[in-house]
Amino acid sequence: MEAKTGDFFYGWDLLYKTVQADVNKKADLLVALVHFLLTKHYSFRCVGIGDDKTLPEEEGSELLPDSWNDDDTKYSLRYVHDKVLYLLLGHITEDALLVNLMDINTKKVSNICLEPESLVVEVKGSISTLMPSASEIVDRYRKELLDPVFTGNSREVTTQTTAPRASGSDPLRIGEPRRPGAYVPGGFEPRPFGFPDIGRGDLDPLGRGGPGNLFSFPSRPSVGPGIGPLPRFDPFGPTDPNVPGRGPNPDHLRPPNWDPDYYM
Repeated sequence: MEAKTGDFFYGWDLLYKTVQADVNKKADLLVALVHFLLTKHYSFRCVGIGDDKTLPEEEGSELLPDSWNDDDTKYSLRYVHDKVLYLLLGHITEDALLVNLMDINTKKVSNICLEPESLVVEVKGSISTLMPSASEIVDRYRKELLDPVFTGNSREVTTQTTAPRASGSDPLRIGEPRRPGAYVPGGFEPRPFGFPDIGRGDLDPLGRGGPGNLFSFPSRPSVGPGIGPLPRFDPFGPTDPNVPGRGPNPDHLRPPNWDPDYYM
């Protein structure tokens, strides 16, 4: 999982150095960890302590504010993301830490219950020494605390090394792109080199994809009042080549030394 990658906790040491002197109980480290997740991986900015629901004008910081853990039984931190205010509230009971995240605009609230004594081993040292299961704790923060309230994505999820290629812009394809909605029977490639799509209808048993090798004939028009169009009439014999509009004249460009009696 992403939380288990080596660079996920990069930056934790810097945050921990800024609050190390203030940490006096195990619950402090669990709150510092959710603060690290919000500020580094979700681009939240901390705008101070308290539960004031008024959106501040300041941009906020990635650092924990002064007096963030002065109270022995509760935490109250305020965050801003995309001009939306969030409240992170923590309450310490006898053996558990209950953390709530609230979206002030939508009034959505999430909660997670943690046991500091079982999750935090030490209050001094590296992240693996402090919280050996830090990756699992982060996963719980995401699923139980962030996902029910926050609709955005983490920085790692939204960052891509290559942009997705637009549909229909494949530089390796030969010929023009297929028309939207055009039917192509299974097993047949799009027409190569941009040739007209003639004859494909003969390959489709359902008659989709346009006419086949024979040109379609329109229905016969109505012949009088109260009489609808008649069924289509297909010619059953050779057409008269001398009638204009019936196709090319077979006498056009006769071959050299052409003898009409030769074909009798």
